[in-house]
Amino acid sequence: MTNPATATPKKVVAIIQARMGSSRLPGKMMEPIMGQPLMYHIIARALQIRCAQAVYLATTDQPIDDPLVEIAEAMGLKVVRGSEDNVMQRFFLAIDDADADYIIRICGDAPLFDPDFMDQTTAAIVDQEADCIRPTCNGPSAYQGAGPISRRALEWSRKVAPDDPRTYEHVTAYAYDHMDRLKTVPFHIAPDFQGEYKLSIDTPADLEFFRDLYAHLYKPGKIVSLEEAVQFIKQSKPVTIG
Repeated sequence: MTNPATATPKKVVAIIQARMGSSRLPGKMMEPIMGQPLMYHIIARALQIRCAQAVYLATTDQPIDDPLVEIAEAMGLKVVRGSEDNVMQRFFLAIDDADADYIIRICGDAPLFDPDFMDQTTAAIVDQEADCIRPTCNGPSAYQGAGPISRRALEWSRKVAPDDPRTYEHVTAYAYDHMDRLKTVPFHIAPDFQGEYKLSIDTPADLEFFRDLYAHLYKPGKIVSLEEAVQFIKQSKPVTIG
């Protein structure tokens, strides 16, 4: 894929949400993959998003998350810390600090989000002054773990549904579930990337699979491309096409 032009009159920031207190796999953000913690790999990918004028880590104010802050600051990120339960509150600490118009939300447990896809989809919604993209494929795809959205859409979610977990915990889910209320841009998903993929690390088995994937594909100083990862996954396990 070719990155779009990065110049934009709007302020775009990438925000990584991560914490150590996962209920299913506690401490997973510091679990090593090819000699580096998962947090390192997430940040390394985020720094490849060219349209992001800043990258933030939004984590909790709990001492358990201090190691994540140390890694983020060492890699040049800005850090905001806030409520353990209200992720949206943490996001707005970063949004307000950056005075951002558009946000690329990055989940800390999905280390195969595609930086090029983030550039392309962000450019699409910024150019159209829209709120989010609307994939044209029927069903899921391999483009997981990150996505662009407008500040306007997050402010609307926070105003109309502040107590909905899709707002305060999942940040973008309420907006995505109400796209009919937002301005969207249709975006084509190539057939090779369509299908049901499990690309987040939620269990010890997930962690071991990603360690195996990285052992085959990772090169120090580079990121594993989503294209390579999809081919590896197709060869390793069946993929359900929706």
